[in-house]
Amino acid sequence: MARKRKNDTRIDPFASAVEGSSLDDLLDQAKAGDVVTMPAPSDPNRTIVLTCEIIPHSDIDKKTFVYGKNRREQALLSEKAVADILPAIKKDRRNLHPALCWQKDGKLQVLSGSRRRKACLLANADYVVLSSKDFTDQDAKTLAVSSDQYIAPSLWELGKAYAQTRQTLQDEGAKGSYREIAAIEGVSHTAVADAIKTFEAIPLNVLQLYPTANHLGREAAKKIITAMQTDPDKFANNIDLLSSQDFMTESMSEEKRSVLITKFLTTLSEVESRNEALLDNEYVRIQRNVKNGDVTVRIDNRVLTDKRLEQLQKLLSNYN
Repeated sequence: MARKRKNDTRIDPFASAVEGSSLDDLLDQAKAGDVVTMPAPSDPNRTIVLTCEIIPHSDIDKKTFVYGKNRREQALLSEKAVADILPAIKKDRRNLHPALCWQKDGKLQVLSGSRRRKACLLANADYVVLSSKDFTDQDAKTLAVSSDQYIAPSLWELGKAYAQTRQTLQDEGAKGSYREIAAIEGVSHTAVADAIKTFEAIPLNVLQLYPTANHLGREAAKKIITAMQTDPDKFANNIDLLSSQDFMTESMSEEKRSVLITKFLTTLSEVESRNEALLDNEYVRIQRNVKNGDVTVRIDNRVLTDKRLEQLQKLLSNYN
């Protein structure tokens, strides 16, 4: 298999021999107008004929859209969510590994490569795709699962996908139990239960408070759900106060910030009265902890000149 690059979400699991080479090698070498073939995702005995296209940045939104059953929630694809591939795509001005698209209804449905699509939009880069009319609904569903291999969808996104599987089962006359879903998805029934509960209980706006959706794991989700059910009003108030907390802007790892977000959102006592704002503007924030009286001062370095810093130091040096 071809060597991975940073600008390369290697997700297509069809590396069987095709025209004397692996599919990955063919994808790497494809240029605009080139035609390549691959085994159909849902049936390796059927062949898909693909044509390489380069979609100019200005046309990405007009000419492409993401397949409806793609497991990535597009509303959650932010700059942080594609940070692993964005720098290289910015540098290359395109994605090196083409996305897979289905030519249908006059547009290109993205079956594999929605993260690359988002990164190209953010980077003002062109979007390189391999498209075909030969895909089927079953191919699209298969790719929706296989395209999760590079970075797995979040617990919430999996819950949404499992809920869709449950609906399909129920439409076919089955019960749609966690165990039935697990048998289809190839995971444990407890994993299915946790994911669906997360999707059904936690609204999208709460998930978007985290750096990325993947930063909300099982244990954090359980705490969030408990807090929401225990005191909805206080939980909603915590959401309103979250953006003003120092840890939201301080330099730290996203993992640590996520832990602090969960802790803050799920602390339902004394949250409202914890800090009193004495001064809060674009450049200076002064807060007093109501419980212990401690005062914190944050001054934007754009206004903290050497002279002002010297004056502040002289003033504070008299405190004892």
